[in-house]
Amino acid sequence: MQDSRNIKTTLDELLSKNDRVFIVPHNRPDMDALGAAIGMSLICKKNKKRSFIVIDDNIEKLESATRKVIEEIESEFDIIKASDIPNFITDKSLMVCVDVNKDYLISTKKYLSDFSDIFVIDHHKTDEHTIKTPYLFVDEKLSSACEEVSRLLFSYGVKINKDHANYLLAGIILDTNKLSKNVSTETFSVATKLTSKGADATIANNMFLEDFEHDRAIQRLVDNTTFPNFVFAIASDKEDSGKIYDVEDIAKASDYLLKYQVNATFAMGYIDEETVSISARSKGIIDVSKIMRLFGGGGNEHSAAARVKGMSIDNIKKFLNDVLIPAGYLEYADINALREEEGMTLNLTK
Repeated sequence: MQDSRNIKTTLDELLSKNDRVFIVPHNRPDMDALGAAIGMSLICKKNKKRSFIVIDDNIEKLESATRKVIEEIESEFDIIKASDIPNFITDKSLMVCVDVNKDYLISTKKYLSDFSDIFVIDHHKTDEHTIKTPYLFVDEKLSSACEEVSRLLFSYGVKINKDHANYLLAGIILDTNKLSKNVSTETFSVATKLTSKGADATIANNMFLEDFEHDRAIQRLVDNTTFPNFVFAIASDKEDSGKIYDVEDIAKASDYLLKYQVNATFAMGYIDEETVSISARSKGIIDVSKIMRLFGGGGNEHSAAARVKGMSIDNIKKFLNDVLIPAGYLEYADINALREEEGMTLNLTK
C-alpha cells in the first residue's frame, strides 16, 4: 500500500505514461464515488488525457441524487458501460478506482488483467479481495474519497466550477453524515476551499432531500428498532412484510439512528426475495467493519455493510444480539464457537 503523501507523484507518473484513463466508482455509485470520479476526470482533462467514467448500473434505478447528477454531467464527461471498454482501451490505458478497493464491488473486474496500471483511491479497509496493484492508496482515517480527490484537484490547479464543487462537497457531506463523523481539520479545510470555489452547503445538502416513498421506507425501518443494553441500535423490517428495500434507504436508516445515544447502529432489510442487506454505522468507539466481516462484508470502522443470502432477518438479528449483548462490547475471538454453539451456518454472497 502506498503512502498517501506520494499520491500526486505517483499519479503524475501514471498519467505521463498512459494516454487514456478509465475511472471506475463502485457499483451503484453514491455521491462520494460519483463526485470523486468527476474530480478525477477533471484532473485527466487538465493533463490532456481522454477519460471515461464507467457506470454499469441502470441509471434510472439509482438513487435520485446520483441519477440527477449523472443526467447533468453526461454531456460534459464520457460515461460508458464496462462492456464498452474493449472499444476504447489502448495498450497505454490506466484504470482509476475511486471509493472502492474490492474487485467484487466494481463492474470492471473481468477487465482488470487488461490494464498494466491500476490506481486506487479509497478509505475502506482492505482484505483478500482488494485489487492487486502497487498503486494502492487507502487511508481508513480519510472522511471520503471526495476529500482526497479535492486535494488533488487543488494541487493540480484545476479550475472547477460551482457545480463540480457542489458534487465534491456533497460526497464529503454524505460520507461524514453532514460533517458529524470521521472528520479531521483537513476535512473542514477541504470543505472551506470547495466553498471558495462556489460550493453551497445548502445546495449540497438539498441533493439528499428524500421523496415521500423513500422517506417512508427509512422510517419503517427506524420505527422497528431495538436497543440492546442501550449501546447498539438494530433496525429491521418485520420478517413477513414482503417489502423490498433499496440499499441506500437501509444505509440512511442506519445513519439516522446515530442521532441517539448509542455507539453503533445496524439496519437491515430484504433487497430481493433471498438477500438481506445490512448497513452498520459507528461513532468511532466500535469498529463495525469487524462485525460486518462476520457476514462476509466489510467497510471501515465508521461505516460498513454486508449482504447475506439464505438467512432470515430474525436469525441475523439473533446472531447480532448474541454477539453484541452479553457484555455490552464485542468478543470477536469466540465468534466461530458461537456459530457452532448456535448451530448457525451462513450462506454468504458479496
